[in-house]
Amino acid sequence: MLREERRFMKPVLTLAESAELELLKNVLEEGGIHCVLKNADVVQALPVEPCHEELWVLKDEDLPRAQELCHDWFAPALDDFDQWFCPQCQEPLGHQFDSCWRCGIRRNANPP
Repeated sequence: MLREERRFMKPVLTLAESAELELLKNVLEEGGIHCVLKNADVVQALPVEPCHEELWVLKDEDLPRAQELCHDWFAPALDDFDQWFCPQCQEPLGHQFDSCWRCGIRRNANPP
């Protein structure tokens, strides 16, 4: 990496869990944000506190979007797919349920 490039890099996140940081790096890169992991070699050689791997973006202008993506990773927003309403009794149900706990009708069934 060129010295000039390093000058523009900004830290996004530091985690003790390097596997999760690698996943986040992939998320950012899929979003078009160029980033690097720092301290990976040190963490592998000396896995002790307070040495953690760090995720950095290469461009200043990518920092806000990178922070947003990381925030969404740790606190995903609820959307319309997280809840459905029973077609028979209109009970609100979580996405993990295939049938209504109140009346027993299946999620995609036509109401009687």
